Amino acid sequence: MALHVIEGTVPLFEPPFEEFFPAEYATLIASAVPVRGHALAHRPIDDALARNFLARYDALPEVPLRPAVGPFMMALVRLFEAPEGSVSAYDTLAILWSCYEAVLMSQLSGRITEDDEKANPCCRRAIALQEEAVLGRLRAGSAPPS
Repeated sequence: MALHVIEGTVPLFEPPFEEFFPAEYATLIASAVPVRGHALAHRPIDDALARNFLARYDALPEVPLRPAVGPFMMALVRLFEAPEGSVSAYDTLAILWSCYEAVLMSQLSGRITEDDEKANPCCRRAIALQEEAVLGRLRAGSAPPS
C-alpha cells in the first residue's frame, strides 16, 4: 500500500516530476521505486537493496530544494528502512502523511485552510489516491499493510 501511494504521488507534483526534483534526486527516485516494488513482490528482501538506496540517498548533493522534496524523500527512506520488506502500520501511516505533505507543500504555501486543500485539484487527487489505497487494503482483508 505504501509503495502504491508513493508511485501514485509522483504524477501529482507541479511542475512535473522531471522539473520538480533536482536531476540527481529524480534519478534516484525513478530507479529506486520500481526496484523496491519488484523486491517487495518477491520476498525476502535483499538487505543490499536497502543499503544501496540509503547510501545513494546519503550521497545526494546538497543543492537548493523545493520544500516538498524533503517529505517525499522521507517517505522513500521509511520504505527502504522497513525491516525485511515488512512496512509496519506506523511506518505506512508516516509514508502516507509524507506523501500528502509533499503534494500539499508543492501546491500551497502560507497559512493553509482545509478549504484551500479541498479547492486544490492535486490535493484532492492525493487524498483520493490514499483513500483508495486504504479502502483497497481493508477490502482485501486482514493482510498487514505494506
